[in-house]
Amino acid sequence: MAGEPATALPEMNGAPTLLAVAGDYPLHKLGWKAFQDLCVGVAEECLRRPVQNFLPGNDAGRDGAFVGRWDGDDPAAGESTIQCKFTSKKANNLSLSMLTDEIAKAERLAKKGLAHDYIILTNHTITGESELAIRAAFQGVGVGRCRIFGSDFINRQIRTSSRLRMMAPRLYGLGDLNDVLDARAYGQAQLILSAMGEDLQRLVVTEAHRRSVRAISQHNVVLLLGPPAAGKSTIGASIAIGAADIWRSSTIRATSPEDVQRHLSPDVPQFFWIDDAWGNTQYQRQTAEAWNQVFPLMQGAMKRGTRFLITSRDYIWRAAQADLKLQAIPVMKTSQVVIDVQQLSSAEKAQILYNHLKFGDQPVPFRSAIKEFLPAIVEGRDFLPETARRIGSSFFAGDLKVKEADIVRFFARPEQFLLDTISNLSNDCKAAIATIFLNGGVVRSPVTSSIMATAVSAFGSTEAATRHELQTLNGSLLLLAQDEQGPYWTYKHPTVSDAFARYLAQTPELVELYLRGAKPETILYAVVCAGVTIQGAPMVIPTSLNELLLERIGKLGGNLLATFVSYRSNASFSQMVLTRRPDILDSARSFGSPIHEDADASLLVSLHRQKVLPGNWRDHLATKLLEALVAEADPSVFELTYVDTILTEDEKERAVVLARDKVLTNIPHYVSEVRSGWSKDYPPDDHFGTLESAIRSINEAVARAQPDVLRPDPMALLRHEVRRAVDRMEEDYEPQSSTSAPVASSTPQSAALHSLFRDVDE
Repeated sequence: MAGEPATALPEMNGAPTLLAVAGDYPLHKLGWKAFQDLCVGVAEECLRRPVQNFLPGNDAGRDGAFVGRWDGDDPAAGESTIQCKFTSKKANNLSLSMLTDEIAKAERLAKKGLAHDYIILTNHTITGESELAIRAAFQGVGVGRCRIFGSDFINRQIRTSSRLRMMAPRLYGLGDLNDVLDARAYGQAQLILSAMGEDLQRLVVTEAHRRSVRAISQHNVVLLLGPPAAGKSTIGASIAIGAADIWRSSTIRATSPEDVQRHLSPDVPQFFWIDDAWGNTQYQRQTAEAWNQVFPLMQGAMKRGTRFLITSRDYIWRAAQADLKLQAIPVMKTSQVVIDVQQLSSAEKAQILYNHLKFGDQPVPFRSAIKEFLPAIVEGRDFLPETARRIGSSFFAGDLKVKEADIVRFFARPEQFLLDTISNLSNDCKAAIATIFLNGGVVRSPVTSSIMATAVSAFGSTEAATRHELQTLNGSLLLLAQDEQGPYWTYKHPTVSDAFARYLAQTPELVELYLRGAKPETILYAVVCAGVTIQGAPMVIPTSLNELLLERIGKLGGNLLATFVSYRSNASFSQMVLTRRPDILDSARSFGSPIHEDADASLLVSLHRQKVLPGNWRDHLATKLLEALVAEADPSVFELTYVDTILTEDEKERAVVLARDKVLTNIPHYVSEVRSGWSKDYPPDDHFGTLESAIRSINEAVARAQPDVLRPDPMALLRHEVRRAVDRMEEDYEPQSSTSAPVASSTPQSAALHSLFRDVDE
């Protein structure tokens, strides 16, 4: 096509990805706003035009156009306009008559000096005859040079630029990835897409998404946080596929620290996507120690170019931080890599809601009827992306009354609506969900009769009916996905597990059913004893079922049972466990430092609080606390947990004396010891953070106990010693490299909310 750039952009690393001549992307399915955003990427990445985005109704005559200025040898350098022209019709030819309004605007822009170069980007197809007529008409009203780039040009840029595809990741869900990824990356991407269903096709590139891409490009790690249903996994999936595309990474979806350790390779760049790292619905504290062991390996891999994308519910992350030794990956303590995906602008919410309604299965009359309520919905504080998906689905919202109060309530109470949906299902459907629930949320397909038996019996279903409902619920509540081992059934979204647990918890008979039918490992991580509260754990076991609970989980490994007793047990159940499984205390003979983060120490504290810990074990813990204070400047002895719960008055006084005379007078020794454990992969400035925090805590504890005693300031000496050590370490430090982030630098301005929904019912 005349006027196209003479050369295409090079790939980021110079390696071609195109396997074959690709078919066209269905650009007409993007919607006008998403197409406009894509044009920003094309202008920046392919035309090398840094632009400002002006949207309809707010641009003084530059409707749907981008205006900017650039310098260089190009004769058209200077002020210029890029005009978008979108059609929702497939293979629709662009004609001069369609551009009548744009010609009048171009004339006004030319008079203001804003049309030295005028580019039309469109998903219309263009004939040679139409192109000549359009160019002549625009240049006839004062445009310096007019060029038209149609769907062929845009499709070609998508196929040849991995950076452009990652800027607009919905394209991964709309096109045939076999056309742009090599065979290995294609296979990995298909596994990711199978777990996302159609969600990636509806993805909106939010500021949180852009910040995530920048973080993982520059720091090789990103942590996505948010409440349930906030869109963490969808962002994760899009970046994971992009990693296979743009960085040629071997993409691995890990589910545990053991998975990470097993798959880490020193020879090739990898991309790890770790979804719900510390628990799906509740914080799984027993995993913290394993993560602490693998963190140094992850830091070393990041230095070699391996990237890690981690997601977690926000409340689980808050609970996990106390147990995780983040000093092993210092950057994870900074705001640059910890992204709150819930922070959405009204325009971003509107685009998310638009996509789910436009491309869901709700009929046109429904979309037309609720159209007037949509701006108010996205302005409300209860908006969640997963709720937007559900209102676009006739399965979830087919019976929803089209009244503003009902629509608002649907978004305000998503958990209750989901619980009501499950409660109103047939018993056959409940048996299908229970098959997944009783087996830990993942069941291999085809499902065996033995796996299905308990659920079928409990809900009075039949095996044939339950199998039928598995298929019926696929894509709504359940999902048939794939991994390296083959197909498996899971939940469409983790909130389905939350809601089904709440449904079972309403009926004592169903709680007993769960205890008898679920896997022991699943029970261990899902229930709590009476009187114990853990966020995300609605399944409470009444005391009358303690014997059954111990029967089901009592033969598990001692470390697993100890974790349950530490955080999920009451005194009655703990005493039963100690009587029948005293071996759970065996590993508590020694502790890691700091002791207040050690799981075995936490077990002893819990048992002491419940008044079931044998006295000799309390003495043992107190002795170890005092020893660690001197040996490692471990401040655990001054933690409120131990001061208020474990220590006697004499032991508290002894701790203060040791801290004053043995620890705060020996700071150079502790700095030297910490420095000896440094690796040149770690930023020196971050290496002493834990020691600085420990000395500060110890110093404050001594000051509280002896406020009238004058002492030299240990913190000044600590800062001096650390600075000396860091200066020497800087000579050997080898910082990890970073890459340019494939995100658009131009941020589109917001359109009026009502205009974003203007064609949602077409």
